[in-house]
Amino acid sequence: MSQSHRAVPHPLDIGASTPLANQVAGHQNVLTDASGALVIKPALPREIAFYQLVQNAPLSSPLAKLQTFLAEFYGTLQLEGRLDGAGQLWAESDKARRELDESIVLENVAHPFLHPSILDAKLGTTLYAADASDEKKARMDEKARQTTSHATGLRLTGAQTYHALTSSFMLTPRSFGYSLTKETLPSGMVRFFPLPADTVASLALPSSPAPSTGSSTGAHHPFPSATVDLASAPSPASFNPSASAPEKSSNPAQPPLLAAPSYTDHAIPPDDLLRVLDILLAHLDALAALLRQLEIRFIGASLLVVYEGDPNRLADALRRFEARQIRLAARSIGSPVLGEGEDDEDDWDGASDTSSESETRTDSEAEDTEDAKDEARARRRCPPLVLKMIDFAHTTLAHGEGPDEGVLLGIQTLRGLVQGRRREVEVYIQETGAVRPS
Repeated sequence: MSQSHRAVPHPLDIGASTPLANQVAGHQNVLTDASGALVIKPALPREIAFYQLVQNAPLSSPLAKLQTFLAEFYGTLQLEGRLDGAGQLWAESDKARRELDESIVLENVAHPFLHPSILDAKLGTTLYAADASDEKKARMDEKARQTTSHATGLRLTGAQTYHALTSSFMLTPRSFGYSLTKETLPSGMVRFFPLPADTVASLALPSSPAPSTGSSTGAHHPFPSATVDLASAPSPASFNPSASAPEKSSNPAQPPLLAAPSYTDHAIPPDDLLRVLDILLAHLDALAALLRQLEIRFIGASLLVVYEGDPNRLADALRRFEARQIRLAARSIGSPVLGEGEDDEDDWDGASDTSSESETRTDSEAEDTEDAKDEARARRRCPPLVLKMIDFAHTTLAHGEGPDEGVLLGIQTLRGLVQGRRREVEVYIQETGAVRPS
C-alpha cells in the first residue's frame, strides 16, 4: 500500500475483509477491514489522483482545507489476487494481476457511530465528464432532467434511518429518489429526520433476479431484497401494519416503489433533532464557502450525512460537541477555560487502577472493566453528525472557469430542505411542548 501523511490506524488484514455494511448507495465491491474502521474501494486513477492532490496541497490553501469534508485518505492498495464474496484472497496469473483495479483505503466515517443514520445525496446538475461520449452525455443529461438533479442540483440516492423501538433501520432505496420531484423533495427530510409522531413508510425494492454468482456470504445489504416478505414480518407496537398503495415513480425508466408497513414513535427528542439540524446547517455553510474558492468540477460527487440514531448516544455526543464549541470560543477571545487541557469528564485514563487492585480482581471483573472502558472510548469517539463529500472518479480541475455552480446549487437545495425541516421541528416543539425528559 502506498505511503500517506497518516498511518493506517490498524493492521490491514485483507483476508478478513467483508462487504461494507451500512452502504446506502453507490457501487458494489466496497469492502471494510476486520475492525470496521477502514473502507477499501476500487478506484479509477482520477479519483486516486484527486485524493493525493488534496492530501499534498499547501496547508494554507483552500484545497487542503477540503480535507475536513473528506474521509481520511490512507493510501492505495493493489491486491495480488481477487477477493471472493467472503473476503478470501485468491491468487491470479501475472496477466490477470495486471488487470486488477487499484483501491483506495479510506476511513469508514460511519464506524464511530453506534447506530448510524446515513443519507447519500448526489450533487450537481451535470452528471457526465467532459471526455464522455456524445451518447453518454445525451443519456446522462436526460437522466438529470427526469430527476431532481437538473433543476435542483440534488438527488437523494439512498438512506437508512435508525428506529430505536424496533432496533432496525428504515430504509430508503434509490428508487425513492428517482420518484421525487422538486416539490416533493421535502418528504426525504421527513424520512431521514423524523419527529416522534411522524409516520414513515417502509419501502421495499421490486423483485429482482437472484445473483448469478451463487455466493452466500451472509453480508448485510442496506435495502430489503426480493426474498424479504415485509407483509409477514412481526409488527411491534411502533410498527404500523397498515400499508398504503404503491407509490408511482415520475420517471418511467424506474420501477414503482412497493409500500409496506410504516414506522411511528421515533425516539430522537425534537430538541435534540433541532440541534442536529443546526450542526448540519453550519457544516453546509462552511462547505459551500470553501467550494466557492475552488475551481474544480465535482462530476458525480455525493454528500454523505451521518448522525447518531441512538437517542442516548446522540445526547452524549451533542453535550460533548457543544462543550467543545464553548471551549473553542473561549480560546478565540483569550478567556480562561475551565478544564483547559483536560480530557472529557467521562474519559477513562486508568489512573485510578493501582497494580494491587488489578491483582485482586477476578478475570470476570477485569473483563467487565475493559468492556466498560471500551464502551466509554466508543462514546467519546462518536460525534453527533458528520458531513463528507465522496465519489471523485470524474472530478477534474477547471482553472479559470470558476466554482462548480451545479454542486453549489445542490448544497443550497439541501440547505433549504434542512432549514425547512428545522422550521417544522420548531413548530412541533411549540405546539406540543416536547423536550428531552430530564
